[in-house]
Amino acid sequence: MINVYVFISGMRLAGEINYFEKQIHDFHKENLELEKKASNFKSYQYAASMAAKLDFVKKPTPIYIEGLKYAYR
Repeated sequence: MINVYVFISGMRLAGEINYFEKQIHDFHKENLELEKKASNFKSYQYAASMAAKLDFVKKPTPIYIEGLKYAYR
């Protein structure tokens, strides 16, 4: 009788172990994908593409006529 209980308990525990190992594998895969996305956010290429998308381009600096070199022309 005890042997049957031990066998059934072992089967139940084996099922739980398989379930948790699958969850660990899924979390590991999801973590790798999130790390890849996070590294893309840090890249200069991502920053440049977002700047172009949001129309953040470098504007020329204004020229003020208060300087004397413009008055002599």
